[in-house]
Amino acid sequence: MIDMHIHTTCSDGTSSVEEVLKEAERIGLKYISITDHETCKAYKEIEEKNLKKYFTGTLVPGIEIKVAYKGKIIDILGYNVDTNKIQKWSDDFYKDKTHAQVQTKYLKSQYKTFQKQGYKLIPYEEIKWDADHDWANPVIYNEIKSHPENEKIAPKDLWADFENFRHKHCYNEASPFYIDKSVDFPTIEEGIRQIHNAGGKAFLAHIYIYNWAEDKKALINDLVDNYEFDGIECYYSKFSDEQIQYVLDLCDKKGLYKSGGCDYHGRNKPGISLGVGKGNLKIPNEIVEKWYKEPVEV
Repeated sequence: MIDMHIHTTCSDGTSSVEEVLKEAERIGLKYISITDHETCKAYKEIEEKNLKKYFTGTLVPGIEIKVAYKGKIIDILGYNVDTNKIQKWSDDFYKDKTHAQVQTKYLKSQYKTFQKQGYKLIPYEEIKWDADHDWANPVIYNEIKSHPENEKIAPKDLWADFENFRHKHCYNEASPFYIDKSVDFPTIEEGIRQIHNAGGKAFLAHIYIYNWAEDKKALINDLVDNYEFDGIECYYSKFSDEQIQYVLDLCDKKGLYKSGGCDYHGRNKPGISLGVGKGNLKIPNEIVEKWYKEPVEV
């Protein structure tokens, strides 16, 4: 089995790099990729601390990058990248808009919006969160949900589910809770270009999770037809069997590579276990072996 979508404490996961490698070894994964958001610092840590000794399988260098697409934000995965090269680009691009700076801006904006809408909130200064690792959307959502009286004024879909709040409100220009995040992230073309410049392959990540897209198949086809993707993340914890089969068939039709992963975040995504997701994943080694060849040491 493989898992090509894993997050550590180097971004927004709760498991250390060492813990991830040990767990991957314990459950017998053959291929893994640590794909922290906008950083490859996990790989520097692996080299400096000689953490490779904990995992006897193949570690494919990876990264996950948020990119702007038609006013929305989607994720792309970069595999087999030169981690030093893509890290330098990331450091340069985000030097004036770190995770903490951007997420603090979003949290303050959302707080003011909910406040104007009449929602009950604790004082902003009392909100407990880690700006370096947490994301503004779940932080403000948890604050809203912590006050039961807010249900009376909240849209039903917003109150029912965080994913609805994120995709149908935060990404919906018609919603009062919309935030234009596209100015803070690279364009989709730039993200793909930087992955390719680092010698890697660019994969479309977890495409079915974007609830702002009513026609998911149209979205997928637009992305693969108009941008230089090398592959698609076909296996994912939240995909149905029908969805998985559609993107597998699309890859065959378009000549694209295939990947898959559970999007492991440790405690930040309860119920998602390394390698198996919600227990519904068993990703075959063969899909990675078609496009990844481990470098031969000279």
